[in-house]
Amino acid sequence: MKQTIKNQVKRVSIALAVMAAFTAFGTGTTQAAATFTRADITLDIAGNLACGFRETGLGTYSQITYDCGAQALGVVSGCYVKNKFVGPTSTAVFHNVTAEESVALLAKNNGTINTTITVAAPESHGGGAICTEPAESRIVAVRWCNASLVDMTNGIVGATSSELFAQLARTGTSVVAVPTCAELQAAPPTP
Repeated sequence: MKQTIKNQVKRVSIALAVMAAFTAFGTGTTQAAATFTRADITLDIAGNLACGFRETGLGTYSQITYDCGAQALGVVSGCYVKNKFVGPTSTAVFHNVTAEESVALLAKNNGTINTTITVAAPESHGGGAICTEPAESRIVAVRWCNASLVDMTNGIVGATSSELFAQLARTGTSVVAVPTCAELQAAPPTP
């Protein structure tokens, strides 16, 4: 009988120790660390920067702030008459291009955010192609340099891209020079 009671006390002690350990570590209630399960940076058909991502491990209905942007952007514009390139061209340079305001998103009840943030190229207030009637100005090409997607709330980088280029309009046989990322980063921004 003494042996049976001794064994039962031993089992209860082990069970209590296991329960205490689970309680101390919070097993079953811990939340996974925030992580990007998918993140990419591309250009849409208009040449805008698109940061698409899925982040998991966020708190239920938590508000997360994201930054999608690039260190430099070059926008080459040219003159067109009836969809035919007639020149001349001009290049607008922008530095530290991000969304107008920081983007704050609310996580779902399962702690995930799955979306795309689009950053449009800013409009230049000077230095644009000077087109005379009947010519119209169009964006010929864009080059985004050192783009990144960052979860600012948790300090996690989702994706980076050193260079993204898109030719948006044809120029026929004319060659249009588009500055390199090194040239764009060294150039003063267009007013």
